[in-house]
Amino acid sequence: MASTVDAARVAEHHEQGEVLSSKLDKLVELMKRSRYTVFYTGAGVSTSAGVGDYRGPSGAWTERRIAQLRGDTTEAGKRELAQLLAEKQREQKKSSGQVNMLDALPAYNHMAVAKLMQKDLAHYVITTNLDGIYRKAGFQAHTQVCFLHGDVYTERCTACGYEFERNYEVRRANIHVHDHFVGVCDKCGSGAPEGYTGRPAPGAETGSGVPFTESRLVGTRDKNCGTKDTHINFGEVLDSIDWKEADEHCKKADLCVVMGTSMSLRHITHFPFLAKQTVIINLQATPDDAKCDLRVWTTCDTAMQGVMRRLGLDIDDMPVWRPKDALSIAELKRRGVRRQYVEAAERLEAFTRSQERFMESNESDREPPAPSAPPLPTRVTLHNNVSQRGEDGLIPWTVSLQDPSSAVDSVVFKLHPTFTPNTVTVNTPPFAVSRRGWGEFAIEITLYLRAGGVRTIRHELCLSSSDVRTIDL
Repeated sequence: MASTVDAARVAEHHEQGEVLSSKLDKLVELMKRSRYTVFYTGAGVSTSAGVGDYRGPSGAWTERRIAQLRGDTTEAGKRELAQLLAEKQREQKKSSGQVNMLDALPAYNHMAVAKLMQKDLAHYVITTNLDGIYRKAGFQAHTQVCFLHGDVYTERCTACGYEFERNYEVRRANIHVHDHFVGVCDKCGSGAPEGYTGRPAPGAETGSGVPFTESRLVGTRDKNCGTKDTHINFGEVLDSIDWKEADEHCKKADLCVVMGTSMSLRHITHFPFLAKQTVIINLQATPDDAKCDLRVWTTCDTAMQGVMRRLGLDIDDMPVWRPKDALSIAELKRRGVRRQYVEAAERLEAFTRSQERFMESNESDREPPAPSAPPLPTRVTLHNNVSQRGEDGLIPWTVSLQDPSSAVDSVVFKLHPTFTPNTVTVNTPPFAVSRRGWGEFAIEITLYLRAGGVRTIRHELCLSSSDVRTIDL
């Protein structure tokens, strides 16, 4: 198979300032005009959640290309290898580390699209990612999201069609790359076909839609063969269920927003262009840059933060995800599930329980509503406190908001994107945020009032001196 990675396409480009701002303005206008908007997403939406991609500077397929070029003695090969290695080094320097895919949680962009769906500004997601993060962000399979290449938590019956939403990665260990058999369906009893051994027939072709009757392996489109995983590996055809969903939703879309994909898998990259208009958001070049209606060169999180800010929206907390067909840890062990997957299921359960305890604690601590709403504040006082520069060259600073009328319920500070997290919610006074840094930048401060309503303040942070501002609302 020809390489889908080269040095020119691995190189990343970042738009900033007025150029980026004007493009995000246009994107928001397109979304407002669209009656049906689809998001088509790839590995780039999950990189900020700690999941590695394939074709980024440190991606798996880039590593493969580097290995191929090490034996290339031509001048062109040497130049490409040098450029790939330089891009990889830059990426590793800025990387904050990766997490196990099964432990990854939704990034800002996942939760932003969830909020856009609530507001009828987005209507469907098609993703090529296997990581299942959209499930953790609250998306429902088939009605809100299509997992075009499958996802790790789906076990699909090839007979009755029931989909088991599991709490562990369902693909079995040490099986042939083109074998997808999982087990017996708990709903209809369909199981492995007669003659199934898990090994391909001698001399038979596998993948590319070769049926069980020829390969002796359970493929992506075989029927009445028990349950299967939904992973799509290279050289395989997509399950017709997922293909039809992507086709249907893209055809009805006024707008398709492509995020975080290099558009390298050409058998599926026609889908976004079935929509009336197409936007591509990606750091790397794609083969389709010239034919889209708007091309934005930035990260998925940065783009969605800009969109949400322009719409006056904020993301919700990550919801509690309880897979509807979860199995107990004891049952996973009884079924012989791979140890790493059992351990990941244990971590998921522990996280979910802690999340539920936190939400219950917040609910019990919440005070009953006052009999009458307090009056809207007429003014607030904004304090900008700056300390002396530290030995590391960074300046400690605090921005706090004083509300004499006690009418502010919570405050959201939106900091520069270089801070992590750069959105800070404070639910109790004093409403303050403290960090260390240098330079000057604007902080967007959103006040949520007890009587209802929202007020937004733009504060230009100055680290040269402390000051106090009185702001009329």
